[in-house]
Order: sequence, then structure tokens, then C-alpha cells
Amino acid sequence: MKTILTLLLTVLIASAQGYKDFAKEMGYETNYNAALKKAKIEQKNLMVLMVTNYCPWCSKFEKKTLSDKKVDEAIKANYIPLILNKEEGGFPPYLNTPLVPTTYFIDPKEQKAYYERMGFVNKIEFLELLKEIE
Repeated sequence: MKTILTLLLTVLIASAQGYKDFAKEMGYETNYNAALKKAKIEQKNLMVLMVTNYCPWCSKFEKKTLSDKKVDEAIKANYIPLILNKEEGGFPPYLNTPLVPTTYFIDPKEQKAYYERMGFVNKIEFLELLKEIE
């Protein structure tokens, strides 16, 4: 029984760090203020992905959609990508969402979302969404 609990705890800790591994691998920011500053300097909008620990749809969105080369190129051409864990805090109240994953598109000057999408989106639909909101 002790071995099972230890294994379970190890898996839970590893999955909690999953979004940080994704951010590092994909070049996403993980700090709101740093991303905001970068967006203002590069004159790009922010794309903010809100996730939580142990969210299977968040992981699926990262692996199946955001990791796609075409999607990644489209995001980085127009946005500073930022991933935040809702459970860790450190973000403005307007990004607090009851459902995850939620993707916000934000004007850095106004610090206000001009588009918000809740839930998983496949790569074809996400590419279409990016074109629509440009």
C-alpha cells in the first residue's frame, strides 16, 4: 500500500509540472508581467492559456494542438504566448476562469481580453480561430 501511495504521489507531482515543461519546450512565458513587458516591446498581443494541475483537456490541448508546428508558427507570428496555472495565482483577476483550458487574447495596452475561448480546440479549428481574430 505504501508503494502505491508513493507511486501515486510521484505521478501527481510530475503532472503538476507538466505545463512548465511544455512552456520551456515551446518557448512560452510563464510569468504574466514578463510576458506583458515583452508584448509591449515587440508590439504584439498576448495569447494566454489558463490551465490547472491534473486537467486532461489542458494536456491534450498542449500536445495535440499547440505543439503542432503550423499552430506554433501562427501563434508566435502575432502573439506572445503565455501559459498560467490557475491554481498557482500570480495573474490579474480578469483571467480567473471557472473552466480550463481557457485561451485569452489580450491587448497589452488595455490589459483586457478581446477574445476568449474555453475548452479544447483541435489544430484545424485553432488555426481558423487565429485567422479570424487577427
